[in-house]
This record gives sequence, C-alpha cells and structure tokens, in this order.
Amino acid sequence: METASATEQNETVSFSAVSSREIFAHIAQLNSNLTSQQKETKQTLGEIYSIVIALDYVEKAYLKDLMSSSQYTSSVNKLLAQYKTYLSNEEVRKEFIDLEHFKTKYDIVASNAITRLERGIPITVEHAIMDAQDTGDTTASESTLQSKGRYHGKDVAEATGNFITVMDALKLNYKAKDQLHPLLSELLLSINKVTQNNFEHRKKLVDWIVKINKMKVEDTLSDNEIRELLFDLDLAYKSFYSLLE
Repeated sequence: METASATEQNETVSFSAVSSREIFAHIAQLNSNLTSQQKETKQTLGEIYSIVIALDYVEKAYLKDLMSSSQYTSSVNKLLAQYKTYLSNEEVRKEFIDLEHFKTKYDIVASNAITRLERGIPITVEHAIMDAQDTGDTTASESTLQSKGRYHGKDVAEATGNFITVMDALKLNYKAKDQLHPLLSELLLSINKVTQNNFEHRKKLVDWIVKINKMKVEDTLSDNEIRELLFDLDLAYKSFYSLLE
C-alpha cells in the first residue's frame, strides 16, 4: 500500500510538472506573437488590475477601522495617481476602453474600489473626515476655533485663492478632464482644512469632481456646462464666505 501510494504521489507530481511546463510554454507561445508594445500594454493592464484589487483591500480596511484616516487618504491618493498615470498611455486606454468594460472583461469583483475609482477622490476628502489621532490636540483646538466662528487665516486665504483659480481657469476656457479635476480636488482639500462642516453647495463641488472624473481624456465640458459650473462655484464660494462671518 505504501509503495502504491508513493507511486501515485510521484505520478501526481510528474503530471503537475508536465502541466505547468505546458501552461508556461503556451503563455510563451502567445507572447511570442506579440510586439514589444503589445507586451508592455498587457503588462500595464495587469498593473491596473493589481491597483483595483489593492484599492479594494484599502477601502475595506478603512471601513473596518483597521487604518487611520491619514493612512487611508495617503494610500488611496497614491493608488489613484498610479491608476491615472497608467491610463495616460494612449495604447493602454485603447485596450482598457473604460472601467466598466475592464471590470466585466476580467470578471473583477471589487465594488468598493470601483466606486472609489469612479469618484476619483478618497472618501475622507469627499466627506471632510479627519481622525483625532492623526492631528493630536490640533483637531480639538481647530474644532473649538470653528465653533466660535474663528478660522486660520492662512487656510482661509488658500481656499479663497483656489476658488478664484478654478473660476479663472474656466474663464480662460479650461474644460478638459486633466485641466479641471486637479484644480477642483485641490479646492476641496483646501476647504476641508478650513472647515469639516457640510455647508450649503459643498456637495455641488463634489458632484462636479465626480462628473469630471468620469469623463474620458478626450472629452471636454460644453459651454453650458462651464456656465453651470461657474454658477455652482459662485454659490459655493458665497456659502463658504458666509460660514466665516
């Protein structure tokens, strides 16, 4: 019985080794038919797949309180930046098509990551979330200042400047995704430094960030959309300014 068992094991190992060799040989044969550009594109798509899975783990870890807000924000920003960098390649974009196509083609089940990629900003930035342990006593002191209607002048100036920068950019005919998304994200970040309160029309800014993030690289805002965005920015700025009074 022992001899038979050993023989079976040897046959299994041998079979596995042969199967593995055949698989790798098949992969090598497939790759041999690809150009260097095609190989690089497929490798990059593999990197994007890894980013999606990693982002889903980060999202779930944060929801389970396994990481702080600052750790989460830093990790998500890094993954989002890598994702955008890979998709800046035209050949990769042609194969990728869009997030929904990529998810379906590779049977990706990572709903938290897909949502974050669609929205384009960490949930902490979207909802102005900060941890006490991330800032120590600073958070408490800032909350006290805000409750008394006092804010840090430097942060207020930065947010005000960013409002003006975005509105000026739109008036200068900035209307592409890669032009507007970074400016609006920076504006929201600077607002969060001033206040974590969800003031009127703040959600409009988030909605615009998400909408622009979902645009394709070659897409641009229409003239009507630019006027609408300018209008919403003006309303948000007035609400923000009223908060400071």
